Amino acid sequence: MALPYKEEKLGNWQNVSELVDFKIIKLAPQSLLGVGKADVMLLYKKKSGETEKDQKRLIIFGPEDAVYQRALDKIKEKKNPAKAAELQNRFIEEWKATDYEKPSSSPSSLLKRKLFELNLNTKEFAKQTGVAAPSLYHHVSGGREISRETAIEYANKLNCDPVDLMFDKISIPVWSKVNLLKSTELEESYRPGRLFAYAAENDLEKVVVPRDIYREDIKAIKIDARGSMYHNKVAFYYRAADREADCLNELCIVGVEAPLGPAELTDATEERYYFGLYEEVRGQSNLINPDPYVDVYKNKFILQNFRPTFIAPVISLLNPVAVVDKTKLKYNIPQAALVREEEKLKSEIYKLRSELEKRNSLEKTSQEVKKQYEKLEEELKVQLAKVAEVTHRIQHETEQKLNLFEKEQSIINKIYHPLKVIRGKK
Repeated sequence: MALPYKEEKLGNWQNVSELVDFKIIKLAPQSLLGVGKADVMLLYKKKSGETEKDQKRLIIFGPEDAVYQRALDKIKEKKNPAKAAELQNRFIEEWKATDYEKPSSSPSSLLKRKLFELNLNTKEFAKQTGVAAPSLYHHVSGGREISRETAIEYANKLNCDPVDLMFDKISIPVWSKVNLLKSTELEESYRPGRLFAYAAENDLEKVVVPRDIYREDIKAIKIDARGSMYHNKVAFYYRAADREADCLNELCIVGVEAPLGPAELTDATEERYYFGLYEEVRGQSNLINPDPYVDVYKNKFILQNFRPTFIAPVISLLNPVAVVDKTKLKYNIPQAALVREEEKLKSEIYKLRSELEKRNSLEKTSQEVKKQYEKLEEELKVQLAKVAEVTHRIQHETEQKLNLFEKEQSIINKIYHPLKVIRGKK
């Protein structure tokens, strides 16, 4: 559930003064499904003799879209329409020019941020979970290091990955988009499969890179093709300067030199980029549209008999839209031991059934063969009963966790809804 923006009043609010300036800070999303955060400080005109500490200020913080809209609304409240319009235009320009700040990677900052995301303060979190309040305070303030064991303990209570309390997530811009089903009309027509600059439509979006595939040269594109099985998926790949040798029949990003205009007017070229399934047939390079719903007569081939300047295979294709609520999803995941036990029992049943089929093919004349057959049937019944029991336990455990999650969420909502988070205070 997305948290709304929050506000904090600082300085002398008995002073009726005019809004004159602002400051903007942005923080990158911390998960594939997350949104960027922002802090905007609105500064009001100081009265004569007032110190910086007494200056009237309003801090708006939370999800960046909500903060952006709230700040604009406050600016529009200025009584002078001309000054309001001038300040609003300046705010919009600065907002676009403000890059995400690299957040602190210290475990104390990560723990503090996680508590803020869940609308928790240290006192109430300690009270609700049984964590020692003095230790929690020292960990959040940075006065004491957070060990691996402590990170695991906090992560269990916060329903997150312990690694997220030890290391920052790494996000990169989604530099380009592609449509596989139809052409995209911008400053020119981009036919299906050709990448077009993401910034041509909007500001650069950020996406979190899974830790196990991150490298400094990793890049990301987004597939924007409503109706396609790839719609909204993000493709990660490593920057390439030449052809890869092991990319046949794989999803790839390829570069192609193309003329900038008619050959009789210019010999200048530009490098264009495409996304598709790379193949080589009889020494000929082709790029095939991977979407099964594409018109095979018109758009099956994105490129035919082309000479690539580089080929970069896609290393991961993720769909962050598929999981609506990671926290709730976590409660749907049964214990690994139960899942492994279920797999083992099913494997044993498969072996028993195979053995029975072999026995059935033999002539069952002797009493000994009949006894073996009956014994195998009994073992099969026992194993089937065990599988049914384990499956029932998995379903029961999942239902219990879901009920507990909904109950906890209800309690937390009642407790924290009326609370007001005050920045700079514990």
